[in-house]
Amino acid sequence: MRCHGLGADHCCYVDGAPCRFLEEGTVPGRRWACGLRRELGSWERVHADPRYRAHVQPMWDRLGDGSGSCGGYPGPGVTCGTCGARGDG
Repeated sequence: MRCHGLGADHCCYVDGAPCRFLEEGTVPGRRWACGLRRELGSWERVHADPRYRAHVQPMWDRLGDGSGSCGGYPGPGVTCGTCGARGDG
């Protein structure tokens, strides 16, 4: 089960603060959405974008625990503590 973006809270934190790209109410059918994903249209483009690489990717690199990345979270064996989504596998 992947994140559905409808929870009372979100799990989009970078180094303990809400992600600068987090948006609320900008994508029909979701409460929470990634502004970069909305703008660029795919997670592949988000992951290649210099803004993501400068402000978000370093957090994932520091974690180094295989928990995933934005768009792929939660990864295999990981459960989101906010919405309960579980990674496949």
